[in-house]
Amino acid sequence: MEQRTEKAATPNRIVPAPPGLARGAPVPWWAKLGLKLGLAALGIHGARARAFGLARPSFEATVPAKLVGTPAGWMQRAEAVIGRRPRTVLEIGPGAMVVRAPVLAGLGARRIWYVDPADSAPTAPAPYRAAAAAAQAQGLPAPDLTGCADRGAALARCGTTLLIGGPAALASIPDGAVDLVVSEAVLEHVRREDIAPLLQQLRRVTAPDGVGLHFIDFQDHLGGGLQHLRFSDAFWASPLVGRAGVYVNRLGLSAMVGRFRRAGFAVAVPEAVVWERRPRGPAKPHPEAMRPAADDLVARAAIEVRLG
Repeated sequence: MEQRTEKAATPNRIVPAPPGLARGAPVPWWAKLGLKLGLAALGIHGARARAFGLARPSFEATVPAKLVGTPAGWMQRAEAVIGRRPRTVLEIGPGAMVVRAPVLAGLGARRIWYVDPADSAPTAPAPYRAAAAAAQAQGLPAPDLTGCADRGAALARCGTTLLIGGPAALASIPDGAVDLVVSEAVLEHVRREDIAPLLQQLRRVTAPDGVGLHFIDFQDHLGGGLQHLRFSDAFWASPLVGRAGVYVNRLGLSAMVGRFRRAGFAVAVPEAVVWERRPRGPAKPHPEAMRPAADDLVARAAIEVRLG
């Protein structure tokens, strides 16, 4: 239960949430949850669910705007903050977006790390070659991946390392080595007990003048509301909910900002997508899921952090 409001969580810019944000398929939230739990109980989750087309991590991986435009925006913002183009980049939880390695290399990153709890990135070289071609079509000097027989060779040519595991996986990254740390719709999925160790590692690897850009969703994954606030921690943090792929840690913007601050970061919230009124969810959240009322109006937010 986290109900303290952080003053640092006040957004610099508020964007009205569009109608139907993250609503997904027109199916009741309880039906979505029941189906996902049932499939998970039958062992159809993770890689198996992806094989059946029931889960699509990073499903926009081939969209040019996502493939090239998004990392270009990160690099531009980081350069504006730190006064130079980042030379080293760490992305947390990229999923299939590991294919952006040649794009980041073309944008000037000399060393790239990806850290993910599970390996869901393509293993064939073709998607990486396609990403390099998309970057080159935008005038970026992406590496030539001709002759790369597999993912390992393609990533090596981009100066990229893929690390699989939790916070401990970051131990192989040297202290102060990363100019830009980024995450995109990832931190809400990190289990509460893992957030502090993860942020401690991020503080350790961030360069003295480095920056972190984190884009976080705060709504449920059952239709874009607050239905996840109706459950106890015992159920919501259970292995079955985790396998079903609907777990989010239920921290609001205030609590997330507080976690960063306690880890030693200075925090700003450049932008938040906010509902005009509280979206669908329990009239009275479970006591273990209570948070400041203002946080229940925040659907998404961008958090920008630097070493404090």
